[in-house]
Amino acid sequence: MDTRSFIDKTNRHLRDFLGFEEHMRQIRKQRGDSVPDAWYRFPYYYELLLGKDKMRHSGELLRFPSYVQKKDYEFEIVGMFLKPIKTTDKKEAIAHIRDHMVFCIFNDASCRDFQARDMLLPLGVSNSKGIADKSFGPLCLQGGDIPMDENGVFNIPMSLHVNDELRAYTNFNTIYFTHPKTGELKNWSFAEAVVFMGYMNQGFEEGSLIGSGTVGNGSIAEHTDRYPWLTDGDRICMHAKGLGDLANVVEIVPMVDPMEIYKE
Repeated sequence: MDTRSFIDKTNRHLRDFLGFEEHMRQIRKQRGDSVPDAWYRFPYYYELLLGKDKMRHSGELLRFPSYVQKKDYEFEIVGMFLKPIKTTDKKEAIAHIRDHMVFCIFNDASCRDFQARDMLLPLGVSNSKGIADKSFGPLCLQGGDIPMDENGVFNIPMSLHVNDELRAYTNFNTIYFTHPKTGELKNWSFAEAVVFMGYMNQGFEEGSLIGSGTVGNGSIAEHTDRYPWLTDGDRICMHAKGLGDLANVVEIVPMVDPMEIYKE
Protein backbone atom coordinates (compact mmCIF):
# COMPACT_ATOMS: atom_id res chain seq x y z
CA MET A 1 0.00 0.00 0.00
CA ASP A 2 1.26 3.50 -0.82
CA THR A 3 0.42 6.45 1.38
CA ARG A 4 -2.20 7.84 -1.01
CA SER A 5 -4.25 4.70 -0.33
CA PHE A 6 -3.30 4.96 3.36
CA ILE A 7 -4.66 8.51 3.62
CA ASP A 8 -7.79 7.60 1.66
CA LYS A 9 -8.56 4.66 3.96
CA THR A 10 -7.94 6.30 7.33
CA ASN A 11 -10.74 7.80 9.42
CA ARG A 12 -8.11 10.40 10.51
CA HIS A 13 -8.59 9.65 14.23
CA LEU A 14 -5.05 9.71 15.68
CA ARG A 15 -3.85 8.65 19.09
CA ASP A 16 -0.18 9.58 19.29
CA PHE A 17 1.77 8.08 22.17
CA LEU A 18 4.87 9.35 23.97
CA GLY A 19 6.90 6.18 23.59
CA PHE A 20 10.60 7.04 23.66
CA GLU A 21 12.39 7.82 26.91
CA GLU A 22 15.36 9.46 25.16
CA HIS A 23 13.09 12.00 23.48
CA MET A 24 11.40 12.75 26.80
CA ARG A 25 14.68 13.00 28.70
CA GLN A 26 16.32 15.34 26.21
CA ILE A 27 13.32 17.67 25.92
CA ARG A 28 12.95 17.84 29.69
CA LYS A 29 16.67 18.53 30.06
CA GLN A 30 16.27 21.62 27.86
CA ARG A 31 13.80 22.90 30.49
CA GLY A 32 15.98 21.91 33.44
CA ASP A 33 13.64 19.02 34.35
CA SER A 34 13.83 15.23 34.43
CA VAL A 35 11.40 12.61 33.11
CA PRO A 36 8.33 12.58 35.40
CA ASP A 37 7.76 9.39 37.39
CA ALA A 38 4.30 9.18 35.82
CA TRP A 39 5.82 8.51 32.37
CA TYR A 40 7.23 5.20 33.63
CA ARG A 41 3.87 4.00 34.96
CA PHE A 42 1.84 3.73 31.75
CA PRO A 43 1.87 5.10 28.16
CA TYR A 44 0.65 8.66 27.57
CA TYR A 45 -0.88 10.02 24.36
CA TYR A 46 -2.69 12.93 22.78
CA GLU A 47 -5.72 12.57 20.53
CA LEU A 48 -6.54 14.46 17.34
CA LEU A 49 -8.89 14.32 14.38
CA LEU A 50 -6.51 15.14 11.55
CA GLY A 51 -7.64 17.59 8.90
CA LYS A 52 -7.53 15.85 5.53
CA ASP A 53 -6.18 19.06 3.98
CA LYS A 54 -3.19 18.83 6.34
CA MET A 55 -2.19 15.23 5.51
CA ARG A 56 0.75 15.47 3.11
CA HIS A 57 2.65 12.91 1.06
CA SER A 58 6.38 12.57 0.55
CA GLY A 59 7.54 15.18 -1.96
CA GLU A 60 4.82 17.67 -1.04
CA LEU A 61 5.33 20.95 0.80
CA LEU A 62 5.01 20.88 4.59
CA ARG A 63 3.13 24.07 5.46
CA PHE A 64 3.37 26.15 8.62
CA PRO A 65 1.45 29.40 9.26
CA SER A 66 3.68 32.47 9.35
CA TYR A 67 2.63 33.26 12.93
CA VAL A 68 4.35 30.12 14.28
CA GLN A 69 7.82 30.99 15.59
CA LYS A 70 9.02 27.59 16.84
CA LYS A 71 8.46 25.25 13.91
CA ASP A 72 9.60 21.66 14.54
CA TYR A 73 9.60 18.22 12.92
CA GLU A 74 8.93 15.02 14.88
CA PHE A 75 10.18 11.68 13.51
CA GLU A 76 7.77 8.83 14.23
CA ILE A 77 6.25 5.62 12.92
CA VAL A 78 2.46 5.52 12.58
CA GLY A 79 0.15 2.53 12.20
CA MET A 80 -3.35 2.18 10.76
CA PHE A 81 -5.80 -0.47 11.95
CA LEU A 82 -7.30 -2.51 9.11
CA LYS A 83 -9.68 -4.21 11.54
CA PRO A 84 -11.00 -3.00 14.90
CA ILE A 85 -9.53 -4.27 18.17
CA LYS A 86 -10.17 -3.90 21.87
CA THR A 87 -8.12 -6.20 24.10
CA THR A 88 -6.05 -6.51 27.25
CA ASP A 89 -4.29 -9.62 25.89
CA LYS A 90 -0.77 -8.77 24.73
CA LYS A 91 -0.48 -11.85 22.49
CA GLU A 92 -3.70 -10.84 20.74
CA ALA A 93 -2.38 -7.29 20.34
CA ILE A 94 0.88 -8.53 18.79
CA ALA A 95 -0.99 -10.83 16.39
CA HIS A 96 -3.24 -7.94 15.37
CA ILE A 97 -0.23 -5.71 14.69
CA ARG A 98 1.30 -8.46 12.58
CA ASP A 99 -1.80 -9.39 10.57
CA HIS A 100 -4.21 -6.42 10.58
CA MET A 101 -2.16 -3.21 10.62
CA VAL A 102 0.01 -1.26 8.18
CA PHE A 103 2.79 1.16 9.12
CA CYS A 104 4.65 4.09 7.56
CA ILE A 105 6.90 7.01 8.51
CA PHE A 106 5.14 9.94 10.16
CA ASN A 107 6.33 13.54 10.57
CA ASP A 108 4.21 14.91 13.41
CA ALA A 109 5.16 18.53 12.69
CA SER A 110 4.80 20.70 15.79
CA CYS A 111 4.38 24.36 16.67
CA ARG A 112 6.30 24.50 19.93
CA ASP A 113 5.36 28.05 20.96
CA PHE A 114 1.64 27.26 20.65
CA GLN A 115 2.15 23.84 22.22
CA ALA A 116 3.65 25.52 25.29
CA ARG A 117 0.49 27.64 25.60
CA ASP A 118 -1.68 24.52 25.35
CA MET A 119 0.22 22.94 28.23
CA LEU A 120 -0.71 25.77 30.59
CA LEU A 121 -4.18 24.19 30.88
CA PRO A 122 -5.03 20.54 31.62
CA LEU A 123 -6.70 19.56 28.32
CA GLY A 124 -3.51 18.72 26.41
CA VAL A 125 -1.84 19.68 23.13
CA SER A 126 -4.51 18.78 20.54
CA ASN A 127 -5.18 22.41 19.61
CA SER A 128 -1.58 23.21 18.69
CA LYS A 129 -1.07 19.83 17.03
CA GLY A 130 -3.70 20.72 14.43
CA ILE A 131 -2.05 23.94 13.22
CA ALA A 132 0.63 22.66 10.81
CA ASP A 133 0.65 19.92 8.18
CA LYS A 134 1.58 16.30 8.95
CA SER A 135 3.34 14.11 6.41
CA PHE A 136 3.17 10.37 5.78
CA GLY A 137 5.03 7.90 3.65
CA PRO A 138 6.18 7.07 1.14
CA LEU A 139 5.60 3.32 1.65
CA CYS A 140 3.42 1.26 3.96
CA LEU A 141 4.19 -2.24 5.20
CA GLN A 142 2.02 -4.73 7.00
CA GLY A 143 3.25 -5.34 10.53
CA GLY A 144 4.20 -8.93 9.71
CA ASP A 145 6.60 -7.69 7.03
CA ILE A 146 8.62 -5.64 9.56
CA PRO A 147 11.18 -7.39 11.81
CA MET A 148 9.64 -7.69 15.28
CA ASP A 149 10.73 -9.32 18.53
CA GLU A 150 8.66 -11.48 20.90
CA ASN A 151 7.34 -8.37 22.67
CA GLY A 152 6.00 -6.84 19.46
CA VAL A 153 8.82 -4.27 19.26
CA PHE A 154 9.96 -3.44 15.73
CA ASN A 155 13.60 -3.52 14.65
CA ILE A 156 13.74 -0.61 12.18
CA PRO A 157 16.97 1.33 11.54
CA MET A 158 16.05 5.02 11.19
CA SER A 159 17.89 8.19 10.18
CA LEU A 160 17.02 11.86 9.83
CA HIS A 161 18.62 14.57 7.70
CA VAL A 162 17.77 18.27 7.57
CA ASN A 163 19.31 20.22 4.68
CA ASP A 164 21.57 17.17 4.11
CA GLU A 165 22.87 17.30 7.72
CA LEU A 166 22.55 14.05 9.69
CA ARG A 167 20.63 14.77 12.90
CA ALA A 168 19.53 11.32 14.04
CA TYR A 169 20.73 7.75 13.51
CA THR A 170 18.75 5.34 15.63
CA ASN A 171 16.51 2.27 15.74
CA PHE A 172 12.87 1.87 16.66
CA ASN A 173 13.90 -0.71 19.26
CA THR A 174 15.30 2.09 21.42
CA ILE A 175 11.70 2.29 22.64
CA TYR A 176 12.92 -0.11 25.36
CA PHE A 177 13.78 1.53 28.68
CA THR A 178 14.81 0.45 32.16
CA HIS A 179 12.41 1.44 34.92
CA PRO A 180 14.44 3.68 37.27
CA LYS A 181 12.95 2.19 40.45
CA THR A 182 12.37 -1.49 39.67
CA GLY A 183 15.15 -2.05 37.10
CA GLU A 184 12.59 -3.82 34.88
CA LEU A 185 13.13 -3.65 31.11
CA LYS A 186 9.93 -2.21 29.61
CA ASN A 187 8.62 -0.54 26.47
CA TRP A 188 5.68 1.60 25.35
CA SER A 189 5.44 -0.03 21.92
CA PHE A 190 2.31 -0.37 19.79
CA ALA A 191 1.33 -3.63 21.50
CA GLU A 192 1.63 -2.10 24.97
CA ALA A 193 -0.42 0.90 23.83
CA VAL A 194 -3.22 -1.32 22.50
CA VAL A 195 -3.30 -3.28 25.76
CA PHE A 196 -3.29 -0.09 27.85
CA MET A 197 -6.25 1.30 25.92
CA GLY A 198 -8.06 -2.01 26.46
CA TYR A 199 -7.64 -1.66 30.21
CA MET A 200 -8.96 1.89 29.84
CA ASN A 201 -12.11 0.35 28.28
CA GLN A 202 -11.27 1.71 24.84
CA GLY A 203 -10.34 0.16 21.53
CA PHE A 204 -9.31 1.14 18.02
CA GLU A 205 -11.71 1.30 15.09
CA GLU A 206 -10.96 0.27 11.52
CA GLY A 207 -9.06 3.11 9.84
CA SER A 208 -7.88 4.75 13.06
CA LEU A 209 -4.23 5.70 13.57
CA ILE A 210 -1.69 5.14 16.33
CA GLY A 211 1.59 7.04 16.58
CA SER A 212 4.73 5.73 18.25
CA GLY A 213 5.90 9.05 19.62
CA THR A 214 9.09 10.77 18.54
CA VAL A 215 12.33 8.79 18.50
CA GLY A 216 15.33 10.10 20.39
CA ASN A 217 16.97 13.02 18.53
CA GLY A 218 13.92 13.11 16.26
CA SER A 219 13.02 16.76 16.98
CA ILE A 220 14.61 20.19 17.26
CA ALA A 221 13.09 20.68 20.73
CA GLU A 222 15.58 18.15 22.10
CA HIS A 223 18.53 20.26 20.92
CA THR A 224 17.52 23.93 20.85
CA ASP A 225 21.10 24.77 21.85
CA ARG A 226 22.32 23.14 18.64
CA TYR A 227 19.68 23.60 15.93
CA PRO A 228 17.48 26.55 14.89
CA TRP A 229 13.75 26.16 14.40
CA LEU A 230 12.59 25.32 10.86
CA THR A 231 12.34 28.05 8.28
CA ASP A 232 11.04 28.44 4.73
CA GLY A 233 12.80 26.12 2.28
CA ASP A 234 14.28 23.72 4.84
CA ARG A 235 14.48 20.14 3.53
CA ILE A 236 13.55 17.31 5.89
CA CYS A 237 14.28 13.68 5.01
CA MET A 238 13.24 10.84 7.32
CA HIS A 239 14.44 7.32 6.44
CA ALA A 240 13.27 4.03 7.92
CA LYS A 241 14.52 0.71 6.56
CA GLY A 242 11.83 -0.92 4.44
CA LEU A 243 9.60 2.16 4.62
CA GLY A 244 11.59 4.43 2.33
CA ASP A 245 12.34 8.15 2.62
CA LEU A 246 9.77 10.69 3.72
CA ALA A 247 11.01 13.95 2.18
CA ASN A 248 9.34 17.35 2.49
CA VAL A 249 10.31 21.00 2.04
CA VAL A 250 8.99 23.56 4.53
CA GLU A 251 6.72 26.32 3.23
CA ILE A 252 5.73 29.30 5.37
CA VAL A 253 2.17 30.45 4.54
CA PRO A 254 1.14 34.05 5.42
CA MET A 255 -1.69 34.03 7.97
CA VAL A 256 -3.10 36.36 10.61
CA ASP A 257 -1.62 35.72 14.04
CA PRO A 258 -4.47 34.52 16.30
CA MET A 259 -2.62 35.93 19.32
CA GLU A 260 -3.19 39.39 17.84
CA ILE A 261 -6.91 38.66 17.85
CA TYR A 262 -7.08 36.97 21.25
CA LYS A 263 -4.95 39.37 23.25
CA GLU A 264 -4.52 39.29 27.01
